[in-house]
Amino acid sequence: MDAGLRQFETALAYSFSDDALLHRALRHASLDVEDDNEHLEFLGDRVLGLVVAQELLARYPQETEGDLARRLAELVSRRICAEIAAEINLHAVIRCDPGQRGGGGMPARNILANGCEAVLGAIYLDGGLSAATKTILGLWGKRLDAQTDAPIDAKTELQEWAMKRKHAMPAYEVVSQSGPAHAPTFHVSVTVCDVTAEGQGASRRLAEQAAAAQCLLTLSKGGAP
Repeated sequence: MDAGLRQFETALAYSFSDDALLHRALRHASLDVEDDNEHLEFLGDRVLGLVVAQELLARYPQETEGDLARRLAELVSRRICAEIAAEINLHAVIRCDPGQRGGGGMPARNILANGCEAVLGAIYLDGGLSAATKTILGLWGKRLDAQTDAPIDAKTELQEWAMKRKHAMPAYEVVSQSGPAHAPTFHVSVTVCDVTAEGQGASRRLAEQAAAAQCLLTLSKGGAP
């Protein structure tokens, strides 16, 4: 294993017994190879959700399921996974099609988030749930500590805004979808109380959240009739 991967393992605070798992986790689907990281990403997403959910239950045993779900959704979001990926310098070792790299050779945020989950899946297969748990709590620890209150996501906040004023519920619509199948970008609009806003994201859910956040910003500036 080269020095770059050893440095990456140091950032992870985990050393692989099976180097092949790490190499696979770092091969993005845009390379169009048979043994890419999509299955590891699928597995890592579930492992991350399980570990964080278990930690949240231990920390907040009196909270409602809804509050716990909102905490979980924020902590395992693509945004947080991409931030973690940046902190461990995943961009320096992940392999993807050159067309998926932007300025300075930095991979797209979605690729970093996917790669982060794939690495977690590889750790689970290499060292089991205990190893994955130790790694996840180490990487996510400061965010778990910082999340003092259960977050309210933008879609929920916009819905509550409409309900409080007895308006119709926000209506979301996919305006367009662009980009390759492995890294799509969704463009979504939302309309409430004759105010329309748009947002984009790597999934329909993320695009809806972005649109809702933009709509709330417009409403806060007096955009509602």
